Amino acid sequence: MWSTTHFPAAMRSLNPSTRAKAIEIANQLTELGKMDKQRIVVLSIDEARQWARREWNRQDWPTGSVPQYA
Repeated sequence: MWSTTHFPAAMRSLNPSTRAKAIEIANQLTELGKMDKQRIVVLSIDEARQWARREWNRQDWPTGSVPQYA
């Protein structure tokens, strides 16, 4: 099991919230026991990045903070 203080080096470049999600996904995949650890790390990073993009797009932007183009 990985944690926020003990995680694969490949996750080092992720921001903390994305890394936490990648760790969560990796731990779930590890429990299933159907993939090797290298594949789990790659897949969890990819899924966490997709999650982060969806979260970024879901944010409510205050009026006037996003440039308006005419």
